[in-house]
Amino acid sequence: MIRNERMNWFARVLFVSLIGLIGFSLVPLSGKIGGGEHHSQWVVQHGVLDLKQWNPDADPVIPLDGEWEFYWNQLLEPDDFLQPSSLPNDGAISYIKVPSPWNGKLINGVKLPVYGSSTYRMVLTGLSYTGELALKKTNIRFASKIYVNGRMLMEDGQLSGDKTGYRAGNHPQLGVFSANTNRIEIIVQVANYDYVNSGLVDSLRLGSADGLIAERQLALSKDFVVLAILGTLALIYLICFVAAFAYRIRDYSLVLLASICLLFGLYHGLMGERSLFFLLEGRFSFEVLYKMKDFVSVAACLALALFFYDLHRSKLSLRIAQVVSFALIGFMVIIPLISIRAYTPIQVYVVALYQIVQVWNFLIAAQLFVRGERGSRFKLLMLCVAVLMINMYSLDVILFGLGIHKSAWLAQICIIIFNVVMVPVVVLRFFEAYQTIDKMKDQLQRLDKIKDDFLSNTSHELRTPLNAIVNISQSLLKGVEGPLTDTQARNVSIVVESGRRLMMLVNELLDYSRLKHGDLALQRNAVDVKSYVESVIQIHVFLLEGRSTKLINGLPDHLPLAYADGNRLIQILHNLIGNAIKFSDRGVVKVSAEVRGEWMEVRVSDTGIGVAADMRERIFLDFEQGGAAEYGGAGLGLSITKRLVELHGGHIEVDSEPSQGATFRFTLPLAGQKQESGEDGKLAESVASPLPGTVSVPPPAYPLFVAGKEKEPILLVDDDFANLQSMMNMFKLEGRTYIVVDRGQLALETLFSHPDISLVVLELIMSDMSGYEVLGRIRERFSPFELPVLVLTARNSSEDIRIALENGANDVVAKPFESEELMARVRNLTELKSSVKLARNAEIAFLRSQIKPHFLYNALTAIAELCVIDAEQAEQLTLRLSRYLRSSFDFKHLEAMTTLENELELVKSYVAIEQARFGTRLKVEYVLEANLGVMIPPLVIQPIVENAIRHGVMSRSKGGTVKLTVIEGARGGVLVRIEDNGCGMNEYQLKSILKPDTEVGGIGLWNISQRLRLLYGTTLRIDSQEGIGTRVEMELSTSHILEREVT
Repeated sequence: MIRNERMNWFARVLFVSLIGLIGFSLVPLSGKIGGGEHHSQWVVQHGVLDLKQWNPDADPVIPLDGEWEFYWNQLLEPDDFLQPSSLPNDGAISYIKVPSPWNGKLINGVKLPVYGSSTYRMVLTGLSYTGELALKKTNIRFASKIYVNGRMLMEDGQLSGDKTGYRAGNHPQLGVFSANTNRIEIIVQVANYDYVNSGLVDSLRLGSADGLIAERQLALSKDFVVLAILGTLALIYLICFVAAFAYRIRDYSLVLLASICLLFGLYHGLMGERSLFFLLEGRFSFEVLYKMKDFVSVAACLALALFFYDLHRSKLSLRIAQVVSFALIGFMVIIPLISIRAYTPIQVYVVALYQIVQVWNFLIAAQLFVRGERGSRFKLLMLCVAVLMINMYSLDVILFGLGIHKSAWLAQICIIIFNVVMVPVVVLRFFEAYQTIDKMKDQLQRLDKIKDDFLSNTSHELRTPLNAIVNISQSLLKGVEGPLTDTQARNVSIVVESGRRLMMLVNELLDYSRLKHGDLALQRNAVDVKSYVESVIQIHVFLLEGRSTKLINGLPDHLPLAYADGNRLIQILHNLIGNAIKFSDRGVVKVSAEVRGEWMEVRVSDTGIGVAADMRERIFLDFEQGGAAEYGGAGLGLSITKRLVELHGGHIEVDSEPSQGATFRFTLPLAGQKQESGEDGKLAESVASPLPGTVSVPPPAYPLFVAGKEKEPILLVDDDFANLQSMMNMFKLEGRTYIVVDRGQLALETLFSHPDISLVVLELIMSDMSGYEVLGRIRERFSPFELPVLVLTARNSSEDIRIALENGANDVVAKPFESEELMARVRNLTELKSSVKLARNAEIAFLRSQIKPHFLYNALTAIAELCVIDAEQAEQLTLRLSRYLRSSFDFKHLEAMTTLENELELVKSYVAIEQARFGTRLKVEYVLEANLGVMIPPLVIQPIVENAIRHGVMSRSKGGTVKLTVIEGARGGVLVRIEDNGCGMNEYQLKSILKPDTEVGGIGLWNISQRLRLLYGTTLRIDSQEGIGTRVEMELSTSHILEREVT
């Protein structure tokens, strides 16, 4: 077995080596085959060709190859040869082989350069033909002029002895002249200042006019045939791509193949006989056409490089492919921008790089064929042949461009073979793709069956314990172990409803499995659809738990009976009404119906978010959630509903516009004859209410405050009542104080009216506003240290967690969560808040206790002087100083509020001491028109008054006046204004005074402003002008402290 495999491997190596050897050998041999060796008897010798034996009828076309007279750097006219003595070098004649470039040739011991001008001359003798002859030139680089017997026969471009008057031109031409003598002189003038080789690089051909015209027509026909074949193949590849694209198969290799065909077709039309020149000549200059040829050739090479990389991705290095592609693209870019002479030397290196890559492609293709499996060897062989053809094509074109080959017939054949061979390769690729898809389909079907079996088995296993949970909970709710308290009844009711919801999901999975395998049988009879709708609506009313969604049963009173399975009808209605409620927060869900022929059409309408146009069919697919996965569910409800409706023989569809609600319509067959609807079918709309006798607990009124051991409450925000109740139980067991709300907006209102909240537990997905929006509003007022936020989310990917943290969350808990995990995170965050609060209070206490030494010294000095002058006033001043010091050192209750009266008493004590010091220089005015019994935070007025005195009026030698105004604010609070006519502040001082590191009078204004922001959501308003004075205002709300009952 192993030996046979080795023999087969060796045979494949030998075979691919043989075809490679044959292919690469054909390239040099093609020059001999198409080089006209059978015309070797007609050779120009020393500028003369004897045609005595030439018979134009038997041999109509001959090449004028051989030794031509050559005159370097001279553009000689026919008249110059009439007097040989006038020729350069005293008529000394040099000879050059034609066809060949002159550059590199030794003439008179001098090696000729590439660029310059020259004259070729030869003479035909012994000509006996008297008819019309023709001369054909194919490739003379670059500008040329041909004379026959002293008459100009052809001209291409503009000749000049230097670059200034030169214009390139190189079009295949054919000139006809009369053979009226047996001696014909042919003079060819050539100039080149552009290309890398120069002169007569291709044969001039002589023959009868009819023979040369026929030869040229044949060559043009070959070019157009090649162009037609390549164009047809390109069209086929494009059609295949469009057809595949219609089936969502994006095989861009077909586009590359089409591009290769078109580009190589254009390239062949611009080289050799240049058949496309006839169509474009006159519209574009020769330089544009020549650059177009080079551009198209490089573009074709780029398409080939990309195509082979696409085929050999696993074998070819991406870096090598990028280097080759960038080199080709770069060369394509510079072709239109610079001259032919400038980019031609670069072209050599680009072509060399491309050819090396193509040889490497052939070696890879050969390796794949040798190592390939039996079933793929034919395709790999075709691929190997295709790459070989490209290599042969490239080499033949290079040899033709260098003038070594006189025609590129092998290149034309190779490019056609390449594209023809690629057809079965592409077809085989499609077959392989189809086989792969077929195998994947079988595999998916097996996996789908495994999935269905798993769902079915798991659902069956879940039904028993779920049923036990629901039944035991219901028995507890009905009092089997004695009466329950309201809270206990609420908790058990949530267990019952959660169990029922889970049971519904299990039943959906079972129904899905049965429907998929055709195992679900209907038990149909005549049913009253209105009563079924009423019962389903009442169940959903109970499940709404206080939501303001309105459910309306709008079916007529005397609607005919439908022929349906009652249980399945309930399931259909449950799915549609539940779906409508889910997407219609605080909206209206209405069920209506009407008879249409032998069918009843039932409509479930809502005012929710609607369904996008592209989702109206997809939402009925299995596990499809219509782009609203955040609303929960497994995506089976509507799929099962559609199948159940179709089992009844009806159909279901949806009409909707985004943000304008949706209407689901399904049909059921009528039971027997249609009954009269009565009263012209007038609708008796009834607004649903809970079913009588249903055990239910009314939902709480939000916000709900529950007191515990902790003083500072925690705010719980979630629109799912079951989740809220679950968290309430956890927090109650921990002895926490908490406030419960079910809406984002209500959470913000509660938070801003309760500044003592220590933590917010926030659900991200809510119906009225996004949790991210709530979080952003919180962070506008509180930093993460001032008020921690714990986010709850059903999405626990790293990206979702990152976004939540970046939006200001302190921590994230993924649902479902364990109670221990949640409470541990709550404890961490509340301890963080307590630590920050203690640090802030310590700072306040420290600042409250700061008394500047020089202030005490000045105050005591003033008292000592008064003891001599006025003992009574000294006594009053001593009492004032005592009160001031007692208030400043009183920090036993750091968080205690003080009355406005006490704060003003502290201000007056301080002012009295300063007035005793400064005398008439200091004047203080009071306007006190507010309720002095309101509670305010301590040390928010005195430091500002102290600042106005010390840094305001006392900074001036003449002193000034400080005015303290306390009046009722516009929003029911207290407005405090401190004004002085002191030195004022400039713009820089005004900006820096509220920075954290700026302190004035012991307690920094930044500290006061921060406390106001945390307590009231306001800050200090300061207006000052240098040299005029300063005004400071603050608003102190009187409603931020609320009386609460402990529940």
